[in-house]
Amino acid sequence: MKRPHVIYVLSDEHRGQAMSHAGDPNVSTPAMDRMAVEGASFHRAYANCPVCTPSRGTIFSGRHAHSGPVPGFREAYKATAPSTATVLKELGYRTAYFGKWHCGIVHDQVPPAARGQPGAPHRTPEHLRAGFEDWFGFEVINDHYHTSFYEGDAVEPTRLPGYQTDVLTDRVIDYLRAYDQDAPLFLVLSVEPPHFPLDVPEAWDRFDPAALAVRPNFINRPQPNGGAPVASPWEPSRIHDSSNDMRRHLATYYGMIENLDWNIGRLREALGELPKFADDQTLSVYISDHGDFMGSHGLHDRKEHPHEECTRIPALFHWPGVVSAQGSVDGLFGLVDLLPTTCGLVGADVPVWVQGFDFSPRLRGERADGPQWQLLEMSGSPRWCLDFVDWRGLVTERWKYAFYETGTELLFDLESDPYEQNNLVVQMPEQRDELRALLLEALRVTREPFFDVLIEHGVECQVPKNVSGVDYRILWQT
Repeated sequence: MKRPHVIYVLSDEHRGQAMSHAGDPNVSTPAMDRMAVEGASFHRAYANCPVCTPSRGTIFSGRHAHSGPVPGFREAYKATAPSTATVLKELGYRTAYFGKWHCGIVHDQVPPAARGQPGAPHRTPEHLRAGFEDWFGFEVINDHYHTSFYEGDAVEPTRLPGYQTDVLTDRVIDYLRAYDQDAPLFLVLSVEPPHFPLDVPEAWDRFDPAALAVRPNFINRPQPNGGAPVASPWEPSRIHDSSNDMRRHLATYYGMIENLDWNIGRLREALGELPKFADDQTLSVYISDHGDFMGSHGLHDRKEHPHEECTRIPALFHWPGVVSAQGSVDGLFGLVDLLPTTCGLVGADVPVWVQGFDFSPRLRGERADGPQWQLLEMSGSPRWCLDFVDWRGLVTERWKYAFYETGTELLFDLESDPYEQNNLVVQMPEQRDELRALLLEALRVTREPFFDVLIEHGVECQVPKNVSGVDYRILWQT
C-alpha cells in the first residue's frame, strides 16, 4: 500500500473536556470539532502518566513510563530506544520534529552565547532525539513570546519572534510547502500552550472570568491552600492572591486553546492547498501530553494526580477514506496506544516491544474489542513540592483507583461521581480490593519494578513536618 503522510499536533496541558465538541460550554474549537466530525475523537482518552517528560516518552515509545525509555520527569529518551520515528523510518518515511521535545535535557547543553537570554532553551543532543531527522526542537521554554529552537546540528538557537503557537505553525507550513521528497513524511508539531505561564495574544483574550460556566468541582481560590497568598511551586515570584484568580486563569487558558485551534485550522488549510498532502493522503492526529486541574478541586498549574482533569486528553484522528467519520468514539484510549494505532492505520506491523493496543480497527469503523482498563501512574516525580509523589492506578469504564507511595488510596465511581468528589475507599472495601488486585496484575503485565512491593508489603508511612507554609493535600495519611 502507499503509505500516508502522518502529522501529529501535540500540545501541552490541554485537558480533554475543554473542546466544544466534548461539551465545554465556554470554548469554541471549530478546527478540532471538524477533525472529530470528519474523523474520530476518543471521548475517554487518557494520558497514562500526566506530567510532560514521561508522557512524551510514552507517546513515542508505546510503553508505560515506569517500563519505558523515559521513566521520570528528569530523564531523557534513551539513546538506543526505538520510537515512532525509527519505526516509520524503516518503512521509508522522512521524519521531522518542530517545537517542544522535553525528552533530552542535559543541563550543561546551553551554548555560552545563549545562556541567560529569554527563550534560550537547552540544546537536545543528537543521540537523545529518538531518531528524528529534520530537527527544529527545543527542550522547554515556558515563555511563549520568546521562543527559540535548534535547527539540525546547529549549536546556536534560532529566535522566533511572536507567539509560540503562531510562529511554530508558520515554520511547519513553510516546511510542508517546500517538501519535495518522494518519501512519505512523519512530522510532529509540538507547542507548549496552553501550558503555563498563562499568556495569550490580546485578540484571543476574549473571556469574561465572571461569566464562565465552571465544573461542579471548581473552587475559586488561590492555589493551593485557599488562605494566605502563596507562590506557585514552579514560579516562586508569581503570587496568587486575587479572590478571582482561578476564573482569570481559566479565562486565559480558554483563550490559549482557541488560539491553538485556529492554528490547527491554518495548518489543515495549508495541507488542503498542497496536492501532495491532500486529505486522502494524510493521517492527522491531535493529542495533548496531559491535562490540568485549572481550578477544579481548587488547583491550577497542577496535573500530576489521577483525576479526570489531569489525565483526560484530546485524541483526534482524521484521514478521510480510512478513518471513518464517526465523531465521538467509545473505548479507553491511552497515549500508550498511539504508536501501535499509528502502525495499524499505515498498514505496518506493531513492534513486539510495544505495550499499547492497536485501535485502528475501531477507527476504521469496525467492531473491535478494546482494553478494559487503562493503567495510570506518576513515575519519576520531580518532587517540586510535598504533595508531588509517585502513584499507580487504573481506570475502567466505571471505576478509578489509585495507590500513592504514601499509602493513600483513591476510589471513585465515575458513573455516579464524574467530578471525583467522593473518595469511596473506606465505604467500599470490596470494590477497592477488586481494583487493587486488577492494578497489581496490570503492573505485573507491564513489568512494574517496585510498586507491587509497596502495595502488597508497604510499611506504615510517617507524617512529615511541612516547613513550606503551604497547606498541601495530606497524601501521606492512609
